[in-house]
Amino acid sequence: MTNAARFSYDDLQIIAGRAAAHLPPSIIVSGVSTDTRTLVPGNAFVALSGEQFDGHDHIPTAIAKGAALIIAEHEPDGGLSADFPTDVPWLVVPSTLQCLGSFGWHHRRRFTIPIVAIAGAAGKTSTKDLTAHVLSSTLRVLKTQANYNNQIGTPLTLLQLTDEHDVAVIEIGTNEPGEIETLCAMVQPTLGLITNIGKEHLEKLIDLDGVEKEETALFDWLREHNGLALVNMDDERLRNYATTFIRCITFGIESKAEIHPTISFDTDVRPTVHIVHGTFTFRAQMRAHGLAAAYNAACALAVAWAMQIHPADVQKALATYEPPASHGYGRMSVERVAGLTILNDSYNANPESMIIALRTLQHFPAQHRIAVLGDMRELGEAAEEEHQHIMTVAEYSADLVILMGEEFRRALESTEDERVIFHETHRGCALDLLDHVGDGVAVLLKGSRGMQMERVIEHLQGNEG
Repeated sequence: MTNAARFSYDDLQIIAGRAAAHLPPSIIVSGVSTDTRTLVPGNAFVALSGEQFDGHDHIPTAIAKGAALIIAEHEPDGGLSADFPTDVPWLVVPSTLQCLGSFGWHHRRRFTIPIVAIAGAAGKTSTKDLTAHVLSSTLRVLKTQANYNNQIGTPLTLLQLTDEHDVAVIEIGTNEPGEIETLCAMVQPTLGLITNIGKEHLEKLIDLDGVEKEETALFDWLREHNGLALVNMDDERLRNYATTFIRCITFGIESKAEIHPTISFDTDVRPTVHIVHGTFTFRAQMRAHGLAAAYNAACALAVAWAMQIHPADVQKALATYEPPASHGYGRMSVERVAGLTILNDSYNANPESMIIALRTLQHFPAQHRIAVLGDMRELGEAAEEEHQHIMTVAEYSADLVILMGEEFRRALESTEDERVIFHETHRGCALDLLDHVGDGVAVLLKGSRGMQMERVIEHLQGNEG
């Protein structure tokens, strides 16, 4: 993600404090980069480090490409030398990640436009995309690209803010305690919603109470800063927060709420959304598929109502929204492959999204339903229990359940249902599916990103040996 956000000497003093005191008073930075492949002259280069990379190794390239400032956690072992020209200023900070966040925070403070924050255990990215699409019917929208919702992607998104934008829709994610609080302080949202509370990242968040505490840090921020909270009344934990706000809009499909659409589905489980709410009344047939799309629509409707988008514009936006094209993996797309109807939801999985996907399979009009499921990752000590539970739900939802992954292998030991089978490989899953080709057969494909369940489709298509 590139940007052209400008920062002067005074700005850098605010961002980095005393560490920036030695910089030349005339310094001007135009854009902040963490990737030398897209760096342009005048950028500040922030040398981030991770488990698999170290941006400090790319500082010579950044200098050669015209970086105006190097931000690092240490100088080279031998000090600044011919390889590191002294006419390119260095800013040495304790944490380049935190410094990047400070750039995003400082730039965001230059704008008074509404900032919508979207958090939650499942459905954040698709909700963000649909919400941004609805708002863009009448407003100029900046949105988080893909699922770049962490402490790197979020500031890089904020740095793209310009005077051309009327509103920003920012997805914020977490995998450890405190991250939502950090991102809220950076994003400073004026309104926000949490899609749901579900079992996510339990390695560090431990249990549902831990997830709730982490995700509702967004509500804490909104409450403390007089923001507008959009509360999902369908979630049994979130609905309890509706009475804690002075400024709040409730929404839900299955529960009583201010924004309460009714949903029906066509033969490809595409939702029709019908809402009656004063002048905010219309019916829209969506192109997206599945129960998750209906939940996403309820979220988008709440934001649209809060932003006073005309109902005719909302109706048109819901009816024209096309989910982003996938690269093999899908977010509940319906595909016809090798004589099978496949509900491709292979992008990622946690217990919450697994259950929604299996419910969608139940709704799909078919004579024979097959669930092909891969392991869910990052569940910590809850992994065994959660995989057993999902397997039980799958047994109820499908006529045949095909499992992959070590966690599901262990879960299989707890069932004697002959309709549940296990395969070591994607190819094995595909070969089994080919034995069930026929009209009226629907197949759900889902697993965590690391399981690459889309490879089952590739085998069905004959694209792999």
